[in-house]
Amino acid sequence: MDIVIVGNGKIGHAIAEGLRRARPSWPVRILGRSDDCAPAGEADVVLLCVKPLQVRAALASLAPALKHDSTLVSVAAKTTLAFLRELLPQGVGVVRAMPNLPVSELVGMTALACESDATGIACAETIFSAMGRTVRVEERLMDAATAMNGCGPAYAYVIVEAWIDAGIKLGFSYETSRTLVAQTLLGAAASVLASDEHPAALKTAVTTPAGCTIEGLMQLEDGRIRSTIVRAIVAAAKA
Repeated sequence: MDIVIVGNGKIGHAIAEGLRRARPSWPVRILGRSDDCAPAGEADVVLLCVKPLQVRAALASLAPALKHDSTLVSVAAKTTLAFLRELLPQGVGVVRAMPNLPVSELVGMTALACESDATGIACAETIFSAMGRTVRVEERLMDAATAMNGCGPAYAYVIVEAWIDAGIKLGFSYETSRTLVAQTLLGAAASVLASDEHPAALKTAVTTPAGCTIEGLMQLEDGRIRSTIVRAIVAAAKA
């Protein structure tokens, strides 16, 4: 599969790094917005990794070069399939994707949406599933997906940072605290993915009567952690 990435920002480079690690046999090239678009004409899949306000200008020069049986996958937030379709030649498949930066570590999460008659969605799934997990969603939920998994690592990093600080307060070195926190979160996430149990049930399994876990949970509840997280993600989806 011949892939061209248009846009040399963080997400474009993260995808390129992930693909080079996961599928080293696939040719992957990155084009800047000012680069010659000719290589895109040879690609089976073009990943459009530019900011939303740059999409129209990027496609104005890119669209004429695309093969008629190629697929364009756009990661631009709040840029609809209908808008993209108007700017593309007939025959070119169009898919929206919302990955996150951990694709570079092959543990990314990508939401995908396509036209009802779309070609190329399976191809997009093949690409992004090589770098983590994928889900198909209705296009109306893509803004929500942006808030959930696109922005999600930033929320996790805030929690990680605070948790590491707690470890330092308790006497651990930064390096030890970071390892304790990151591996604990990795294990918790793996348990959620591997189990059919609701997270509340997994939490209960850790919480012994009159133990230290319930003391910590009470502090989190007093700080309204649940409603704060929900409101943060809903606000991001509406931004």
